[in-house]
Formats: sequence, structure tokens, C-alpha cells
Amino acid sequence: MVYVFAMAGLTGNINLISSGIQYALFIVFTVFTFFFIDFTGRRPLLIFGAIGMGICHFVVGGILATYGQYVPGGVDGNLNVIITLGKGGPANTVIAFSYLLIIIYALTLAPVAWVYAAEVWSLETRAYGMAIASIANWLFNFALGLFVPPAFHNISWKTFIIFGVLCFGASAQAFFSYPETARKSLEEIEQLFRPGGPKPWQTRVGGSGLEARVQAVIDEQRKGAIHFDEKGTIIHGTEAEQRGSDEKV
Repeated sequence: MVYVFAMAGLTGNINLISSGIQYALFIVFTVFTFFFIDFTGRRPLLIFGAIGMGICHFVVGGILATYGQYVPGGVDGNLNVIITLGKGGPANTVIAFSYLLIIIYALTLAPVAWVYAAEVWSLETRAYGMAIASIANWLFNFALGLFVPPAFHNISWKTFIIFGVLCFGASAQAFFSYPETARKSLEEIEQLFRPGGPKPWQTRVGGSGLEARVQAVIDEQRKGAIHFDEKGTIIHGTEAEQRGSDEKV
């Protein structure tokens, strides 16, 4: 983000403070996901979050390509930043869409990816699966840190086009490969990934057999067909009547 804001004409402490704001935005908006992730489901957040991030990348890349000015020696001597927008509307647009990118990421892919990764592994493989996911996450972050500076130096704004294409590719992958897991039991999630299971785009939030059984018990209790004893054990109507008669005797 420091490099991007340098392209947008921010320098010195203003650049560092502006870049630091992204972390505050990330923390705040990630918390919001807690309140709606089980209602919207995982698939919409993964699909539309990736699309939104891709659009932000394309806008930033397009602005830099259209209004950016080439600086052979690098902006402020930084050879990794070879184009600048100076001040004005284009620079402000780049800053705004950079923040919007972080907000979309914090609301969608950032938290959902970890939730989904924990859900799709079976009980026997979950520990190994999450270990692999954590290792892969940090390895790719490390690789990204090595890739971005030379990419900005060699292909400048085209770096954002690459990221935008990857985001749209991730959206397509989520649509065709990731079934909905929200409000389903772990056993039911395993069934989604078995041969002959439903197509990912045919899955919906909820529909859990466990939810249906719980609702059936609630309905029967309202009708008086079942009761609970002092230990919380379910007893049917006839059995409850028999117990009541025995107690009277």
C-alpha cells in the first residue's frame, strides 16, 4: 500500500499514516462479518467479494495507465515506483479504491476463507488441513512480498490488471467448486464433497437435517405430543400420561 500511495503523490509521514489506516479498516470491517456470515452464506461472500476486489484492481490499474506519468529515476528515488499521478482527482480515486479494496476484502474473503477452510475438512483430517492452509497462507504472503516490488518496477500498472484477473478467476473457482456450507452439520458438509453430491451452484444456506429434526421436536412439544422430564429426556404424550397416573397412585 505504501508503494500505491506513493504513486498517488503521498510522501513522508502522510504516506505512512495513510497506509496504516488500512489496518484499522481491516480490523473494524472484519468484525462486521460475524453478524451476517451465517445468513448470507459462504458462497456469495467468496464470489462477490472476489468480483468486487477485481473491479477495484482494474480501476486502480486503469487510472494509473491513463493518468500516470513515467518517472525514470523513481519517485523520490524509489526505483520500485516509476509512475506518479501527482495531486488531484485521479490520485484521490486511486486512494479511495485502495481503501475500498481493503474494506471488501475484510468483509468477505479474509474471514470467510478461514471459516470455510475449517469446515470442509473431515473430523479426521481437520488438524492437518488447517495446518496446511496456514502454511500455504504465509508462504503465498511471503512470495507476494517478493513479487510486488519488482513487478511495480517492471510492469508498473499492469500488476493491478494481473491481480484483477486473478480475483475474477477466484470468483469463478468459488462458483463452480465451492458448495455452500453455512448452517449445515459437519457430517452433511462431508456429503457435499462425496462423489455424486450436489453441484456447488445448486447448494443453499441451511437445509440441514439437524435443523429439521430440532424444528420437528419443537413443533411436537408445542402440540403436547412430547414432554421433557427433569433430566431433559424426551418422553412422548402417552408415556407422560402414564407417568402422571403412576405418580397419583
